[in-house]
Amino acid sequence: MTKSRWRWLVIMMFVLAVSAQAQDRLRVLGIAIEGNEGTDAGLIRAHSGISVGQDISGDDVQAAIRQLWKLNLFSDVQIIEERSTAEGVYLRIQVQEYRRLDRITVRGNRKLKGDDLNSLLKLTSGQVVRPADVTRLRSSMIKKYEEMGFLLADIQVEQDTLESNGRVKVDVEVREGSKVKVRHVDFDGNQSFADKKLRKKVRTTRKTLFRSGEYKREKIEEDKLALVAFYQSQGFRDAEIVGDTAVYTPDRRGIQLTYRVSEGPIYTYGDFSWNGQRLFTEEELAKKLRVESGEKYNREAFDRSLAEIGSMYYDKGYIYAGVTPNEMVREGQIVDVKLDVAEGSEFKVNQIFVTGNTKTKEKVIRRELVLYPGETFDVSKLRRSIREVTILNYFASVVPDVVPVSENQVDLYVDVEEKSTDQANVSAGYSQRDKFIGSLGFQMNNLLGNGQQFALDWNFGQVYQAFSISFTEPWFRNTRTLLGFSFFDTHRGGSYYGFDEDIIGGTARVGRRLRWPDDFFRLDYIYRLDRTKYSNFTSEFEASNPRSLVEDQARVSSGVTQIITRDSRNEAEFPSLGSVNTLRTEITGGPLFGDDQFFKNEIGSQWYAPLLGDLVLVSDTKVGVVEQLSSSSRDIPYFDYFFMGGSGLSLGTSLRGYDERDVGPQSGNYPVGGKTMFKQSFELRYPIVRNPTIYLLGFAEGGNVWSRYEDTNPGDLRKSVGLGARLFMPFIGMIGLDYGFGFDYYDSRGLRDGKWLPHFQFGRTF
Repeated sequence: MTKSRWRWLVIMMFVLAVSAQAQDRLRVLGIAIEGNEGTDAGLIRAHSGISVGQDISGDDVQAAIRQLWKLNLFSDVQIIEERSTAEGVYLRIQVQEYRRLDRITVRGNRKLKGDDLNSLLKLTSGQVVRPADVTRLRSSMIKKYEEMGFLLADIQVEQDTLESNGRVKVDVEVREGSKVKVRHVDFDGNQSFADKKLRKKVRTTRKTLFRSGEYKREKIEEDKLALVAFYQSQGFRDAEIVGDTAVYTPDRRGIQLTYRVSEGPIYTYGDFSWNGQRLFTEEELAKKLRVESGEKYNREAFDRSLAEIGSMYYDKGYIYAGVTPNEMVREGQIVDVKLDVAEGSEFKVNQIFVTGNTKTKEKVIRRELVLYPGETFDVSKLRRSIREVTILNYFASVVPDVVPVSENQVDLYVDVEEKSTDQANVSAGYSQRDKFIGSLGFQMNNLLGNGQQFALDWNFGQVYQAFSISFTEPWFRNTRTLLGFSFFDTHRGGSYYGFDEDIIGGTARVGRRLRWPDDFFRLDYIYRLDRTKYSNFTSEFEASNPRSLVEDQARVSSGVTQIITRDSRNEAEFPSLGSVNTLRTEITGGPLFGDDQFFKNEIGSQWYAPLLGDLVLVSDTKVGVVEQLSSSSRDIPYFDYFFMGGSGLSLGTSLRGYDERDVGPQSGNYPVGGKTMFKQSFELRYPIVRNPTIYLLGFAEGGNVWSRYEDTNPGDLRKSVGLGARLFMPFIGMIGLDYGFGFDYYDSRGLRDGKWLPHFQFGRTF
């Protein structure tokens, strides 16, 4: 008989002896602790529950062993009677400790690293290592690899005790193997739809042109739900995916996946009945149903109907309203639906709290809200309020929160995150004609947190200089009325123009937000008064003088511009929804007097539409007409004609892929502008970073300028395509780079010869 068996025999005899004398409980005269190397003896005694002087029974000994096992520190626990006397017994608690971890190493892991791996390696140096810990480590790593698609991954974990310190080192050897993909998806039991059609509904495991589907358990469950949803949208109310089978391909690198389908019969809708509605009539609710009596059963369309009905109630302030459908099947697979409406109470807005604004004054935010305390909680008004605060472009985020405070009241919290709105207006650009053009200044878009705008700019270049100062109060006396003024001093000149032009003047502006035709409209009037003088004509220009300019004679211009704008964009820097439509009508001279006599109309229309994911399509249309009030060609100032080309840095409408003012009528070497203009641009924009805003774009555009209205031909456009990027930086503004290819260049033989041109700038948008 081995020593171990003798020991257990002694223990059992001791336990039996104590149990037999349960009526005469034995007193413990002493307790010795053996086998503990890292565990304190006092801890062992305390957790055993046995102390010297205590009378114990066999049940107490068994309870002591159980308590010591619960410490999870020992691989073996024994309580042995060393000797006994007439007064009692001397006990020895013999333990064998688990080894503590020295280190853990992982080899062969190419795909599982970093935080993903560390989250699985929960063993730390000095920690007790139990067999369950090692088993759990291996299981968790295998599970993780399965989630990653490595179904054949093999994990081996070995332990070695180090002679130097008696601790254990754990070695994890990983053989990842190849990632297992779903090579093919089949279906069994489908009678109404071909495998090919069903495969189109399987998105997560479906094989595509570029890769095979991933084999992941949660993805398979998603596919099952998608298949059932498809069947139920086609009338198969009882359709089920009763199982799936996965079989390795012969090379064990792929999976042949088969879904087992139970279709069931086709159902049709019967009668719809309503119960419990008070706010809306049965006819109003029925209009939201996307299904009708006699149509095939369609769970997807019906669920969308319930969501829309719920939104109707939510928008009216019934935030707890719900519709419960009860389906009853009668003979012929006809489904009658009874819809029980639980409207609940109408909620009103109790209080509105604004939080997070550290610079912007609270009144600037509150005056943009269209939902007020005491009103019915209207979600459409809440959405519009958030849009109005967002379009200010003062905040990085605007987050609403609705908190019910009673059975029929809610508090509304509007939490904003401030962002820098002031810009050191350092802008720059370059063109072959204008060479380097830049500006210095600053623009305060939220002056002192009051929402006012103040700007001071100095624009300079080889042929262009301008100074301007402006101030705008968007809410004069806390009304929806805007007031503003500006002063400017501009100089253009050089051999490129053939003359110098100096303009000095100012503007006064008044505007108002409108409520009709809807509250996205605004109306602005701008009065402009300036003095223009042309000088330093070159001999070449003086010989042609296409606009009959008079040298060294000052001209006074007095005009009013009316601007009607409808702006429904969802945000300012990267709009993805909505539009900006502008009608600009200017009359100069006539009843306003002055030397210049003309009228000018411009229409601008920008539309933003989301496509796939975050991809946004932008359409930008510009149309313009200018005509003198009298027959004199001098009645229109030279630079009030339309010019086009380049990025429009100092003058004109941009058209990438061409140089500044290179598009339209020319007289010798001089662009002379035209009386009509048309441009159409399309852009695809994709955001890379939201804050600060960075996005990439691709564009295709075409435009032209014509000398007379009679010559206008929108089919005759200078066309270009290209790529670009935009970065909106705090305190700097926009940084833009485009590279455009102009198609309509011509060589000396009159043959079309395209050209690439870069367009780089700070501080403005194209």
